[in-house]
Amino acid sequence: MKIRKAVPADAEAVFRVRVKSWQTSYAGILPAKYLADLGSEDRYREWQADRDNLNHTKVTFVAEDGRGQIVGFASGGPELNNDPVFQGELYAIYLLAHSQHQGVGTQLVQSVSCELVNQGYQSMLVWALSANPTRGFYEKLGGELVDQKEIEIGGAYYTEVAYGWRDIRPLVDLPIHPL
Repeated sequence: MKIRKAVPADAEAVFRVRVKSWQTSYAGILPAKYLADLGSEDRYREWQADRDNLNHTKVTFVAEDGRGQIVGFASGGPELNNDPVFQGELYAIYLLAHSQHQGVGTQLVQSVSCELVNQGYQSMLVWALSANPTRGFYEKLGGELVDQKEIEIGGAYYTEVAYGWRDIRPLVDLPIHPL
């Protein structure tokens, strides 16, 4: 598996990974119509606009398989809600189902953490739906449950939880092995 910084030409593949990941991870949790509509052209344009509006300190890494196909990505940058404790944020991490449990997610978190440290950040948080079946991944990486809030998705309300790392330097030196 190859981890590298994303380039603009990766945008469509990254979007596809995001959509497929949501559709497999959240089937039976989020409304089926909402999940089915994620891949629409309108959603792609919305996603591109959101992505383009983030400031220049955001970074995205992609994971490529042996054939050069993007099978996952992670992005991060400054924390978006002025949290008094956590300076950096892991905005997103998504992997196709067949690429999970192979250490790829760990490599992606490690890459984002390294970039955040290089930008001067010492701490990080990530938000995940409490019903996310893979959120234990953050706990295995040493994330502590630090907050929660209610969010609206597809006309329904869900609990979102935050995992935080007060010191992300240990994430930079993680051993890479399947979790």
